Amino acid sequence: MNRTAQLIFAWCGPLMLALILFGLLLARFLPPWISPHDSAEQVAHIYQVHHARIRAGCIFTLVGFGMIGVWGVSLAAQTRRKEGLFPVLTYAQLVTMAAGSALLMAQSVVWAAAAFRPGEVSPQITMTLNDLGYIMLLSTWLPFTVWTWALGLSILLDRSDNPTYPRWSAYLSFWAGLLYVPGNTVWFVKHGIFGWRGLICLYTPIGAFGIWVLAFTYLTIQNINNGFVHAQELTRDLERP
Repeated sequence: MNRTAQLIFAWCGPLMLALILFGLLLARFLPPWISPHDSAEQVAHIYQVHHARIRAGCIFTLVGFGMIGVWGVSLAAQTRRKEGLFPVLTYAQLVTMAAGSALLMAQSVVWAAAAFRPGEVSPQITMTLNDLGYIMLLSTWLPFTVWTWALGLSILLDRSDNPTYPRWSAYLSFWAGLLYVPGNTVWFVKHGIFGWRGLICLYTPIGAFGIWVLAFTYLTIQNINNGFVHAQELTRDLERP
């Protein structure tokens, strides 16, 4: 039963990516329908004309973002096997994946709220909710960066003869966490590659997240299929100098 549950949780990685991507494409938040320099009237008009499509897309993103923590547990279960009696890095993974997932679920609700009464409220309100949605989406780098770095550190500190994940995956995790940070340029820039329609601000963090999820999904499923499911490997190997 434990093996089956872990496999289900691991396969939630590709599923959540598919749901998030489909939702963003359906609602036309990716590529962004709305530009940061559009007027309030233009933003409100798009929400008014396409409100049903946007709401439907938000449902898919909400479910997808909610599955982030479910998938992340499959990674934490693997690194927990090696960490010892006081698994601070595992706890860091669990807390940050929960925080990041909660923030992104709230972000979907914000966009759904913008599409709830378009044309009935002031265009400035609709524009503000749309802005808030993009700012929340791209400003959640802190919990995700801490998560990826905690995972990478747990891999590098694993000195056993049979490490949980290969060392290269730790560096992939560090790079992914670093590439989430440019999303915060959404706070300062409305145009070009650093705005929410830009390569650095939008597509770099999203691309890094997708590659990271797919890579660790593959490695985790490989571990589970190789039988690394039940054993709590608190060996003396962890204490080697």
